[in-house]
Amino acid sequence: MEDVSQDLSNMSYMHLVAMVANYLQPKRYMIVLDDVWNVYLWSQIHVALPDGAYGRVMLTTRNEDIASFPFEAGSHVHHVQPLNEKAAWAPFSKKAFSSWPNNCCPPELESIAGDLLVKCQGLPLGIAALGALMSTRRLPSDWMKFSSTLNWELINNPTLDVVKSILLLSFNDLTYRLKHCFLYLCSFPEDYVIDSARLFRLWMAVGLWKELKGLSRKRLLKAT
Repeated sequence: MEDVSQDLSNMSYMHLVAMVANYLQPKRYMIVLDDVWNVYLWSQIHVALPDGAYGRVMLTTRNEDIASFPFEAGSHVHHVQPLNEKAAWAPFSKKAFSSWPNNCCPPELESIAGDLLVKCQGLPLGIAALGALMSTRRLPSDWMKFSSTLNWELINNPTLDVVKSILLLSFNDLTYRLKHCFLYLCSFPEDYVIDSARLFRLWMAVGLWKELKGLSRKRLLKAT
């Protein structure tokens, strides 16, 4: 918002509601609530939205119960379809083969790369996570080993969807020392915007910097 002189963290809920309502009242606006998993969020926000046809709210979620919730009269649910194999290949290749000429998959990896991509079920987050994870692997044997591990995770952990399985394997792929740095992020609230310089100082305060003294500050922050 423009010209907010007060500390928002010290305002009461009703004060914030009134401020948002007054700010939006004369305007046309669009609010995007991304990756919503609880209808409680909507109940907290919609009271601050002015009546009238000047604004729109778009909410994204992967939870069918959230999508079917009766938010407001006139609400519309759009089911986004997963990417087909051809559409999924471009973002995957851009990440997975970023160090190869023209971001092109080498012939010896085409088959296993295609098999792995199918497991993402067309989900953009899974495709991006998988591509980033595979970018450090260049040998077909490494790709085959990862594929076997992912298959095991999906079969033996049915409560995990493919995206969570890939993210879990991404964490497991970190070195022991970097895992410590990554786990330190759990001390921050969900969706909190973490300043990298502050995070680095906190790592130093608890001694993690001593364990990582072989890395420069810039390289360490980039790695995590």
